[in-house]
Amino acid sequence: MHEIDETDRRILRVLQADASLSVTEVAERIGLSQSPCSRRIARLAESGIILGKTLVLDRKKLGFNAIVLVRIKLSSHGRTAFDAFQNAVLRIPEVQVVQLMLGEYDFNVRVVVRDMDHFHALLRDRLALLPGVQEMQSSVLLDELKYTTHLPL
Repeated sequence: MHEIDETDRRILRVLQADASLSVTEVAERIGLSQSPCSRRIARLAESGIILGKTLVLDRKKLGFNAIVLVRIKLSSHGRTAFDAFQNAVLRIPEVQVVQLMLGEYDFNVRVVVRDMDHFHALLRDRLALLPGVQEMQSSVLLDELKYTTHLPL
């Protein structure tokens, strides 16, 4: 792990809250001059601590009114089966998260859809046809009380 100090943590907290800020704005908010702040941000990116910048959209305002969690069990657990499943599921645009799990199910997949008709079509035409799927169990989220990508720095 790359060693970070409190100044790096302050930079990361500011950028987590608003990645659109310029280096000058970040430097002002943490009380550092622009050049050292710029060097620190570059070092954090080069070391892989900063992976990129993302824009967060309001899914409901764009018509994606439902989130469904789909737990998937594969019929085989060999590397070829996992690779085939992963390659296929990652190409589905509605899939937001794919998590490999221990336990009864092999994968947890989070999908975003416009409505239940959209999910039904996605289930029938894409998810059920994924390679190696033995069993699926779906749950519809009623509400998201907290959603963040922020780490507690």
